[in-house]
Amino acid sequence: MTDNVKETSRTMELVLGIIGGIFGLLGGVFAVLFGSLASSDVVLLGISAILASIVGIVGSIYVTRNSKIGGIILLISAVWLLVSISLFGVMGTIFLGIAGLLALLRK
Repeated sequence: MTDNVKETSRTMELVLGIIGGIFGLLGGVFAVLFGSLASSDVVLLGISAILASIVGIVGSIYVTRNSKIGGIILLISAVWLLVSISLFGVMGTIFLGIAGLLALLRK
């Protein structure tokens, strides 16, 4: 007998996570460029945002294998991105956060 367990497609989470990661990368690069003119603290926060975005992209890929762990990674990267570069990271945070919540809440 075979199990007729229906697998949920995680394409939406994957796409939203990648879009959020790209927005976060752009915000991080902008913060690094802006910070090089203003202060070194902003540069460090920009680098932190770039790392958070990379973690978000990895989480969005991982969500196709394990939705719960991938969703947690996406939410952590969303919060990390928002803390790093607040204003520059809002769009990335929104996309990563939605992807993470979908991964955790969808059956």
